[in-house]
Amino acid sequence: MFRQFVNDDKGYLRWALEYPNGFIVNADEPPTSPDYPMIHRATDSRMTSPKNQNYTTRRYFKVCSHDLRELEAWAKRERGRALKPCGHCM
Repeated sequence: MFRQFVNDDKGYLRWALEYPNGFIVNADEPPTSPDYPMIHRATDSRMTSPKNQNYTTRRYFKVCSHDLRELEAWAKRERGRALKPCGHCM
C-alpha cells in the first residue's frame, strides 16, 4: 500500500527513516516537468537531507511504498506516464 504525503514534511521524513528499503516518488503539482514523476530509493540522502526544505509543500509531494510496481502503476494511472529513475540512486 502506498502513502501520499502532501503538506506533511514531518510525516514524510518519518516514513523515509522508518522504511529504508522503500521507494519514493517525487511528483510536481501541477504536473508540468518532463523529469517527474521521479523514483528514488528511500536511502537517497538528497530525499531526506536537513539542508532541504519543502519536501511536500509548494509544488511537490511524495508518494511512498515498498512496492515499486505499485508506484509504477500509480504514475501511469495518475500522471499518464512512466516513472523516471533517479540517476543517482536508481
